Amino acid sequence: MFYHTENDKAFVTASSMAAFNTDEGYVVLLNKELEVIDEFHYFEGLHSKLLNDFKGVSLERINPELESSSASTWHSAAQTIGFATPTYKNSQWVELSKKEDEFVLAPEIFSPDGDGKDDYLVISFKLPNEGSVANIRIFDSGGMEVKRLTSSLLIGTEGAITWDGLDNKNQRLPIGIYIVYIEYFNPNGEVKKYKKTCVVAEKL
Repeated sequence: MFYHTENDKAFVTASSMAAFNTDEGYVVLLNKELEVIDEFHYFEGLHSKLLNDFKGVSLERINPELESSSASTWHSAAQTIGFATPTYKNSQWVELSKKEDEFVLAPEIFSPDGDGKDDYLVISFKLPNEGSVANIRIFDSGGMEVKRLTSSLLIGTEGAITWDGLDNKNQRLPIGIYIVYIEYFNPNGEVKKYKKTCVVAEKL
């Protein structure tokens, strides 16, 4: 009744459904044997900081291969498609990079404008050891830190972290080139550092 649907036949009718409060809740998906397939604790803080009102806005999973429990796996649905995509592909979908680097940025040029295309930068990682701790900071072209994305974050061997193009005060940054500085410590005490670049763009 409230959103555009591309395939009405894809709906599954349920005799009853939990309330799913908009501010916070917990969802568990079970199979017939009552085994947990997936689970997720959601809350309003997962929505885009660019939104003033979250009512009617879906949280979308950007890729099913990423951990459900990670906040970086979720993003507000795009405004241009009506904030939800029932029966068809999520508007905030991202393909994971197949590169073999430990840390990969994609897309390297992104435009955080809420249109559902390249709205955020995905920093995906694939590491040889578990139990690493990562610090990720964003600098502008003049070398000034504009965003502390993670600080002493315990990460697994594989996953992703997203950046929405906002600074430490949740303000939109101007278009331009930015440096992503990644520093991580593995359980063996080794320290690795990476400097990668990305571009915050704006559609004309």
